[in-house]
Order: sequence, then C-alpha cells, then structure tokens
Amino acid sequence: METGIRRIHQRVGDLRRVFLKFSVITPLYNGARFIRKTLDSALAQTYRNFEIVLVNDESPDDVGSIVKDYIATHPEINFVYVEQKNKGLGGARNTAIRYSSGDIIAILDQDDIWYPEKLEKVAGTYADDPDASIVCHRQYIRQNGKIIGICADGSYEKDMHRKLLFSGNPLSTSATTFKKSVIEKVGYFSEDIKHLHFVEDYELWLRMARQGFKFVFLPDIMGEYIKHDFNYSSASYKSHELMCNSQIYVINLHYSKLANKQLIDSYLIRRRRAELFFVTAQRIFFQSKHLFVTLKYLFKMFMSDPFYLFFRLRIFLSKKAGFNAKK
Repeated sequence: METGIRRIHQRVGDLRRVFLKFSVITPLYNGARFIRKTLDSALAQTYRNFEIVLVNDESPDDVGSIVKDYIATHPEINFVYVEQKNKGLGGARNTAIRYSSGDIIAILDQDDIWYPEKLEKVAGTYADDPDASIVCHRQYIRQNGKIIGICADGSYEKDMHRKLLFSGNPLSTSATTFKKSVIEKVGYFSEDIKHLHFVEDYELWLRMARQGFKFVFLPDIMGEYIKHDFNYSSASYKSHELMCNSQIYVINLHYSKLANKQLIDSYLIRRRRAELFFVTAQRIFFQSKHLFVTLKYLFKMFMSDPFYLFFRLRIFLSKKAGFNAKK
C-alpha cells in the first residue's frame, strides 16, 4: 500500500516537472560584450520548457542589435524582446516579469552563465516540494577567466526574514528562481533608484520572507557569476558608498516592520550596520585606495557597534584554530 502511494506521489511530481514552464528574464544594459555567451548557456539547458524575456533598458551600446540577430538565428526558441525607456535594473526586471507567461521566474543577468542541468534540477525541486516558493543554488565566481570563489547561498531557517535581515543577502540573482504567483502577492521589484541602489533584489527577498514563503537552497553549483570592470564588484568608492547606504536603508526599513522584536534584536541590527560599514571600508581601501573615505566608514562602524572589531577578531581566531586542528 505504502509503495503504491509513493509511486503515485512520484508520478504526480513527474507530471509537475514536465508541465512547469520557466520564464528566463534578462535585463539588457551595456551587455554587448557578454550577452551571446549568456544566451548560449540558456539555450544549452537540458530542460526545454522555457521562454526567454529580454528587456533593453535603453542601453547605449549595440546589445539590442546583437540580441535581435541572435533571436533571428534561433527560431526554435520562444523569445520575447522588449525595448523601453531607462527604468533601472528593478524596472527592467519588472517589465520582463509582466511580459512573461511562465510559472517560474528565473533571473539570468546579461553577464552570467548557467550550467546545462540548472533548470532541470530546479524544476525537480519545485515538483517534489509544492511548498517551495523560492529556489536558489550555488555559483562559481569567475574573474579574468579564472574561478576565484563560490557564491554561497546560505541555508534555510524557519524565520527567514530574521535571517536575511540580521545576516545579509545570500541569494545571487542569477542563481535565484521564484514562483510568479509569489511576486504577484508581495509586489514587484522596487523601482526606487534613489534609495535602493544595487539592492532591489535583497529588498524583494525580505518581503517574500516576511510573508512566510518557503526558501529552498540547493547545494549544487549550477552557474557562474562573472566579475568584470562593468559590474559593481569593480566599482568606484562612490558606488560602494551608494551600495552601503542602500543596504542600511533596506535593513532599517524592514527592522521597523519586524514583528515581535526580541531584546537581542537591537544589538543584532547595530551589529549588522557595523558589518556593512566595515565591509564598505574594506572595499573602498583595497579597491579604491581612498584612505579618508575608508576612515569615515570605520568611524561609522565604531559608532554603530564599538565592539564589532572584537567580534570579527573572535571569528578569525576560531577559524584559524579550526584550520590548525585539521592540520
């Protein structure tokens, strides 16, 4: 009897997997150098029930003509191509979602790549777990042709809103998929460019978590995040400042909405701010060599949590002790 029930559940899961349609969304802005390789990785997917929605966000380069030529040479793929006045990354993603017809939204940024089994494994996760609303996986980080690290995707916790708020954003956009029905319930990406510079995705994940939608993190490495001169990772110190200020804005916004605050939460939010100031100081010093601005953010760190450096030192020493123990 139990074997028969398991077989029925397996068949239901298989049917869900077959009929699940993905909408791959890709905003376009100064992506002429990368877009062919990115689209090649989408077309190489072993799972074939998908469409690709591309939104040209008034890009000043010739990415639009490249994409049009690419679409013309692949008539077997369902492409949707849209041109619009510049709305920023959040606005371009929202346009793509509104033009999409799939059950699952899969973000693929114009300069990243997927491995061929990505959609198939993600489809299997949604099919096997009907409660899964957001599914994320791990990615390699590649720079100058070499793999230099891994984008960790975190782990599931019952209260994901608190985890995201106090521990940061572990979801890389090109590694993240979500049910279209979820974003229709919580609202689309924010288009507030003034306050949410680079972090409109983080703010959306927090809204999803606050409403209790289930996050699933897969341990598989199924793509690559490409670091280069045109993305935030190599930005000027002013961009790092904008990023930090935007993150502070987001965590303050969601902390103000946090229900059932605990006594420790006021310390956790101060420590989170201190962490952001510390990381920003590091990035500005090592990437921009701007000493005055570095000191400014170290001062902000100290004012937020005077003991934060001791906290970092304790983590460093514990990791070093663990490494020596393994040796």
